[in-house]
Amino acid sequence: MTFTKPPEARSPLLGLVLAGGRSTRMGVDKSTIVYHGKPQYEYLHDLLATYCDDVFLSVNAEQALQLANSRFKLIPDDSTVKGPLAGILTAFQNQSLHHAWLVVVCDLPFLSEQSIQKLVFNRKSETIATAFWDSDHRFPEPSVCIWEPAAYPALLRGIAEGTPYPRTILMNNAIELLEIEDVNELTNVNTPDGLAPQQQDAFFLREAIRLAKKGIQTGQDGPSDDGF
Repeated sequence: MTFTKPPEARSPLLGLVLAGGRSTRMGVDKSTIVYHGKPQYEYLHDLLATYCDDVFLSVNAEQALQLANSRFKLIPDDSTVKGPLAGILTAFQNQSLHHAWLVVVCDLPFLSEQSIQKLVFNRKSETIATAFWDSDHRFPEPSVCIWEPAAYPALLRGIAEGTPYPRTILMNNAIELLEIEDVNELTNVNTPDGLAPQQQDAFFLREAIRLAKKGIQTGQDGPSDDGF
């Protein structure tokens, strides 16, 4: 697929894969599970690279050591805030306050390139963020979202107000909301049984976990599974 950047002037776009979760329910580092022929962190990194000027992995301390000599650019999570917001804040603070960030969590195995493209091409840079409606069409879905530079003060306000949750911050600010073509793409797979209803093949996930265990082992630091 040939990619042409949107014509209107916007802040440059960087990609961020949130890979630093604890993965306690899955039993293995979710970012290392192989769904598409490569570890999920690598698959998402390469997917975002088509649409972003550069892509980074948000990692915990253990992952930072394991990936230190890899081809990937790492942003170790050093925020005092817990949960997914920590990785987003660290990216703004330690890498760039002047870029927008296309942020994706690592446990979305059904996420398609078409949805990433839709998000990028329908981005509204005059808002703080562009996101999809969630699968129930009730709230913004923060698991795949573009955060504009103007989002950074909103993130800090959320922390100061005691609501350091990406979804709540999206709900409390001006954002652009889009329809995703297939709501199954927003399914978070956090347990070994989580994939079975869509795949009708539990062996698929068991084999993916087996391959992951042969590679990078579970990180024990970083945001929890349910921080959104």
